[in-house]
Amino acid sequence: MPPRIKKACRVRGCRFVTVDPSGYCDKHVGQGWKNYSKGQSATERGYGAEWRKLRNQVVRRDKGLCQQCKREGIYRPGSSVDHVIAKAHGGTDALSNLECICTDHHRAKTARERLK
Repeated sequence: MPPRIKKACRVRGCRFVTVDPSGYCDKHVGQGWKNYSKGQSATERGYGAEWRKLRNQVVRRDKGLCQQCKREGIYRPGSSVDHVIAKAHGGTDALSNLECICTDHHRAKTARERLK
């Protein structure tokens, strides 16, 4: 099997490359766990019974389709419910601030939000 291709470290601005599956160079290995909330359940993070009720309402309202894909003219099932304006940026759990979204769009949106 050929060796892994070296890739840039996932830490923004780092000039080193790595072949580590985590995506971090030797200097930054373990950085991925900084955002992990150890020991907190979904309920403790604010995603308990009330969230599940809201989530179900949004999925029914959006007919289970990714709203971002739909705006692009593609009909694709949504896999999660996301805040249009993130709670970290002042968003709320109001139904008008929630939409069904596919995994690809959710990943991209989350990555953009972390840069803000």
